[in-house]
Amino acid sequence: MKRSKPNLTENLESTDDLLAMIDWANEEELEIEGKHFKDLTLMEIDFSRLSFRESLFENCEFSDCNFEKIDCRDLRFQSCNLSNSNFADGYFNRCEFKSCKMIGVDFHQAQLQDLLFSDSNFQYGNFSKAKLKSIEISECDFGHTTISECKLSQIELDQVNFEAASFFKTPLKGLDFTSSQIDGLIVSIEALSGAVVTTYQAAELAKLLGLIVR
Repeated sequence: MKRSKPNLTENLESTDDLLAMIDWANEEELEIEGKHFKDLTLMEIDFSRLSFRESLFENCEFSDCNFEKIDCRDLRFQSCNLSNSNFADGYFNRCEFKSCKMIGVDFHQAQLQDLLFSDSNFQYGNFSKAKLKSIEISECDFGHTTISECKLSQIELDQVNFEAASFFKTPLKGLDFTSSQIDGLIVSIEALSGAVVTTYQAAELAKLLGLIVR
């Protein structure tokens, strides 16, 4: 799989007044583009329906914020805390989340394409009914995450923890779980067809059929 990476220039404009920029973008109905946001802490802020382009968020904390229906293209989130934030119905294209804390985030019905999730914590997140295409997930924790009724295409997994994650009604054909942890996985039997697993993982999944493997 070849993922399209973010288009970020080296000459991003540093700014620390994101709130003023949000007000400006809402009033003028314009995109926020070419910015470098660093060391910002904002809680319970409304980012909904905003459009961000070619920008870097570094060491920012945006806990419990509303990003509903946000439009994000060519962004990188580096060492950020976005826990318990709402990204429902959002659109993300050519974005990266590196070393981020994303506990309890809500990506319900979001569209995610050409994304990288690396060294990040998505525990208890909600991706139900989301569309994910050309996604790399590396060394992340998706424990207890809901990924139900999703459309998955070209997903590459490397050492991901899916312990007790729910893939109910999500077809897993082509997904390679062999380097990942899937104990306690919640999945419908028919959705398992075509998934790639180790012998040990197959024995664990056989329990869903009521089989006793000796």
